[in-house]
Amino acid sequence: MEESPPGVTITGLALAERYFGPLLSPIAATPEQWTAYTEHRRRTNAQHKNVFNRRKRLISDAVAGIEGELDLDDGTLRKCVSVMWRDVEWDDDDVRDAEIGTRIYSLATPKYIDVHIKYHRRPGAYDVEWDYSLGYKIHHQISNPPTRYRNPSTKDAPSSWHTRGGWQSVCWGYYADNDDDIWLNCDYENGPDWRRLEEGEVGLRPGGALDIYEALFGPISTPPSDNADAVLTYRRKLVAGVCLLFAAVGIDYRVACTDEETDGCPEEFMLEGLSDTWVARGIRAACGFQLSDDAEAARLGAEEREEEAAGEDYGDEDEDEEEGSFSDEESL
Repeated sequence: MEESPPGVTITGLALAERYFGPLLSPIAATPEQWTAYTEHRRRTNAQHKNVFNRRKRLISDAVAGIEGELDLDDGTLRKCVSVMWRDVEWDDDDVRDAEIGTRIYSLATPKYIDVHIKYHRRPGAYDVEWDYSLGYKIHHQISNPPTRYRNPSTKDAPSSWHTRGGWQSVCWGYYADNDDDIWLNCDYENGPDWRRLEEGEVGLRPGGALDIYEALFGPISTPPSDNADAVLTYRRKLVAGVCLLFAAVGIDYRVACTDEETDGCPEEFMLEGLSDTWVARGIRAACGFQLSDDAEAARLGAEEREEEAAGEDYGDEDEDEEEGSFSDEESL
C-alpha cells in the first residue's frame, strides 16, 4: 500500500480503495460514508481477522465456493468476512451445538451485514433433538463501534429468534415435541414410537434476496424476460448472495438454478428434518423463480410430513393380540 503524499489526507472512496480495493463498481456515496466504512472495517479486522487468513476451515472453504460461483478473484469475499463470535461443539464429523456470528462487509456499498446462527442436534436412543435458526441484519448506516456485535435473543421458539432488533430470518427448523406439537428446548424423553415432527420455514421473503445482493454487491438490473441467458445469470447472482449468508457461518448449501442441477445439502449441518429440501425451494422462491419439479416436490414433502406425523398404530388391540400369541411357558 502506497503512502499518501506529504500534506495530503485521503478520505472517502479513495480511502476505501486504498485499504480494501479494488471494490466492485462502488456506488456513489458521501465521503463521510466511505470514510466511516473504511475505519469501521479496519477496526473490525484488527480485532477479528478475516477468514482469508483461516484457510481449510468450514467458513473459509464455503465462502471460497461462492467466489468461484461469482467468478471473483481468490480471496475477494473471504477478505470481507470476519468471525465475530464462534462457539462450536462437534459430535464426530457432525456439528452438535453451534452459535456463530459473522460480519460481511460490502464490496460495493458503505454497508455490512451481520449473520447469526444457533444450531443444536443430538441423536438419542429413540429420538433426535434438533433445532436451529439462521438470520441476518443489514446495517445501512455505519455508526456503532465495530466491536459492538450483539447476538439476537434466542428465547422462545426458533421461529422467533431472528424477528426483533432489525434481525431478519433466512430459515429455521426443529422437531416438535410429540405430545404437545411444540418446540421444547430440553431433553426429550421418548420411546421407540417417537416421530420426526418437522416444523420449519424459509423466512426470506420476496425482495429480501434482492436487498441482500444489492447491499453486498451494489445495484442489479432486472433482465428482459425474453433473454434466457441474462435471466439465468440474474437468478444465479441472487441465489449466490443468499448462499453467501450460509457460507459465512460455515454452511455449504447448494441451490439448483436449472432443472438439470440438483440441490446440495451440507454435510456438517442438518437444515431439513426429512428428505424434502424445502430450504432450497424457499430460496428460489425468494429469488423470484421455481424449477419445474418444485411444485411436485412440495406436494411430496407435505405428504411425507403427514405420514411421519401419523406414525404407527400402537393400540391396545394389537398389544392384546401380541400378548395372546405367547404360551404359558413362554410368558414365565
